Amino acid sequence: PVATQIWLYMKDLGWSDAVCAGIMGNIMAEVGGQTLKIQYELYGGGGTFYGMCQWHKAYYPEIHGQSLEAQCDFLRDTIQKEFKMFGKIYAKGMNYDTFLQMEDPAEIALCFAKVYERCGSGSYTVRQKNAEKAYAYFVG
Repeated sequence: PVATQIWLYMKDLGWSDAVCAGIMGNIMAEVGGQTLKIQYELYGGGGTFYGMCQWHKAYYPEIHGQSLEAQCDFLRDTIQKEFKMFGKIYAKGMNYDTFLQMEDPAEIALCFAKVYERCGSGSYTVRQKNAEKAYAYFVG
């Protein structure tokens, strides 16, 4: 149910199924144990990280302890800035608009992992597989 709420929220923003699946694949890695059983109220790193994207308290203190809806709003409100600042980590010229044009859920998951999550490379493959699982579940 939580995964469905997040999916529908992203779809209401006009994001494609592939983009939603790529982001969901990352959320599954962050707080879902590689499943769609999303634990959006999870604290990680001894309380340093919080929420569906495990935002770091030092950089994003305002999101800690917030509701699922607030977290979805926060993702919506921060994604453009993050892609503007860090898009080059993925590819030259990568920005929010080019991200939204991507079509492969696994590649979108990799891009989101590098640009928005900025996580360790050891989890890239699992995030990509999660994205494919999410796509299969929500789209068929």
